[in-house]
Amino acid sequence: MVGEARYEARQAEDGKWMVMDRLTRLPAATDGRDLVGLSAEDARDIADVLNRSTDERGRSPLL
Repeated sequence: MVGEARYEARQAEDGKWMVMDRLTRLPAATDGRDLVGLSAEDARDIADVLNRSTDERGRSPLL
């Protein structure tokens, strides 16, 4: 996954959006809350912030 963004905004089957962790293939979560049921704009913004915060080794700011 070197050089690829770890987090991506993805539309769920119900039409709402989530932030997906491409490493675990699960929704990203913070404070015990999955980042699901979001607007497209919020999911993209959160994924962007998380990707900019991930360090050079790919470690997540959420861990």
